[in-house]
Amino acid sequence: MNTLYFADCLDVLKELDHEHGGKGFIDLIYIDPPFNSKRNYNVLFESIDLKDATAQKQAFADTWSNYAYMDTLHEIGDLDKDLHDFLTTLHHIRISDSAVAYLTT
Repeated sequence: MNTLYFADCLDVLKELDHEHGGKGFIDLIYIDPPFNSKRNYNVLFESIDLKDATAQKQAFADTWSNYAYMDTLHEIGDLDKDLHDFLTTLHHIRISDSAVAYLTT
C-alpha cells in the first residue's frame, strides 16, 4: 500500500478495518509527533491574497487526561483485542498513563 496518512490514527484504523474486513492488513504504524510535551502546537500559514497576513490553527494537541487515555483504550478494544490486552498490561506494570497514552494515538 505504501500510504502516508495525516489523520487521527483511530479514524484511519477504523476505515482500514472496514475496507479490509479484519486483521492482518497493517505491517507497520509509525507516528512522529513530539511526545509528552504537555503543549499544543499550531501551524502557521499566510493568506494567498495578503502576503503579510498570517494566521494559525491548532495542528496537534499534546495533552492527555487519564479519561482520554481510558476512552481511547476502550475504542482500541473494539478494533483489536490483542492490542488492547497489550496496552492494558503496560498500564498494569505501572508505566505512567501519560506515557502509555502515546502508544494509543
